[in-house]
Amino acid sequence: MSEYQYYEFQTLDRSLNKTEQAAIAQLSSRVELSTTKAVFTYSYSDLPGDPKQLLAKYFDAFYYIANWGTQQLAFRFPKALIDSNAIEPYCLEDCISLSYMGDYAILDWEFSQEEGFDYWIEGEGILSQLVGLRQEILQQDYRGLYLAWLKAITRSPEYITLEPTQLEPPVPSGLNQLSDAQAAFKEIFQLDEHLLKAASASSSEPTVVSEQTIEQAISQLSRSECDAFLLRLARAEPHLSVKFRQELLGAIAIDSSGDRSVRTIQQLLDAAQKEQAEAEKRQRQAAEAQRIQELQALAGRETQAWDEVEALLQKPQAKTYDRAVEILVQLRDLAKYRDKYPAFQERLNQIYGQYSKRTALIERLRRARLL
Repeated sequence: MSEYQYYEFQTLDRSLNKTEQAAIAQLSSRVELSTTKAVFTYSYSDLPGDPKQLLAKYFDAFYYIANWGTQQLAFRFPKALIDSNAIEPYCLEDCISLSYMGDYAILDWEFSQEEGFDYWIEGEGILSQLVGLRQEILQQDYRGLYLAWLKAITRSPEYITLEPTQLEPPVPSGLNQLSDAQAAFKEIFQLDEHLLKAASASSSEPTVVSEQTIEQAISQLSRSECDAFLLRLARAEPHLSVKFRQELLGAIAIDSSGDRSVRTIQQLLDAAQKEQAEAEKRQRQAAEAQRIQELQALAGRETQAWDEVEALLQKPQAKTYDRAVEILVQLRDLAKYRDKYPAFQERLNQIYGQYSKRTALIERLRRARLL
């Protein structure tokens, strides 16, 4: 398989100016560039320079994928807009990091799997599904961060070292009701659904702040506070809506830090294994119930089924043989279910005797264990 690397950068808060576009275009002839996006695709080389430096200088979101099993997602935030104390508990060495470059904070998630991807994956269109995570983090919704942490603790020990007794970070509310961006992360990064279900057991219902509560908080602002915000709005201050909402939520005393859990990593992984076993048991029970329902339906037309087998065997063709054997397997299962297998075996022996020279049919019967 040939090498495949895909890098995509997007701006979310502004557009690239002509000088910035010219500088990015100089990096590589492989770039597809617009005022809001830069895409680099490589088969035999790498992006020149550090993608995080490029993100910090020009962009707000970055996604990378390589077909040997590495995926990376990173966001740039103005430092003043994020609560580093709330984010850092979700960080894990060599996997989830929060760093600072100039006036910006870079939240970087990187996941690698030793065996690589067992399917071909294209990077195009993925970042657009994930950029909503950035706005959610700005709004102090840390469900996406927690999902990334869950993904990280299932990685191969070759890539990350964890203490089984390490406690999980705060569990955000609303894990049972993921946003579109969070659901996209779950699918794109193949988060273990059993682990997520086990983890969600400690997640409370999301806190909903009503419009009436927001309006009441606004009414409590002084005239000078309102004038100050209006002046900042007139000056087109970036991210003012985010800042304003953060201040209002602080006045309302909404706690977005999540519930502090006492579960260890090992307890979470054990709970995930238990959930998987229970899910597989439910699937087996459902499959068995479906099988019994089908057998009971077949019992009502058993005579017609045997007649159909006889009619099919009159035509020595591969497709009629295949269909006849398929029906015989169903009749065998019905005979076992009704404890009438000897009667079935007797009729099957008649078929062997009557069509013993049809080697194609006999071989199909043997492969289906209709002996």
